[in-house]
Amino acid sequence: MAGYTPDEKLRLQQLQQLRRRWLKDQELSPREPVLPPQRVWPMEKFWNKFLRDQTPWKNVIYKVYRHSIFAFTHVLIPAWIVHYYIKYHVNAKPYAIVERKPRIFPGDIILETGEVIPPMKEFPDQHH
Repeated sequence: MAGYTPDEKLRLQQLQQLRRRWLKDQELSPREPVLPPQRVWPMEKFWNKFLRDQTPWKNVIYKVYRHSIFAFTHVLIPAWIVHYYIKYHVNAKPYAIVERKPRIFPGDIILETGEVIPPMKEFPDQHH
């Protein structure tokens, strides 16, 4: 047998046409890609409107805002977290960290003040 049969030739021709059509479909039109609209945060929307005309004083205000946000998020909040951790978890002073309060009973003496805890009042009308 020499060559392809008519059915095989037809099948190859159809495959070539399908491949060409598929490659043609892969080309993007000028309208593509169609992206969803970007969602903008309210503050970003405000600054976009505010900075539209690019006057120098508005740029200065925007820079001050950006620097204050940076200082707040990268300096003040971490400093507060470190301060809190050192104050309540690292500090080695006596009575600085109270894990559990000691039980106090009538007649006990408070060490810091020397005060004596008075006896409890009797309530004859109650059963405890």
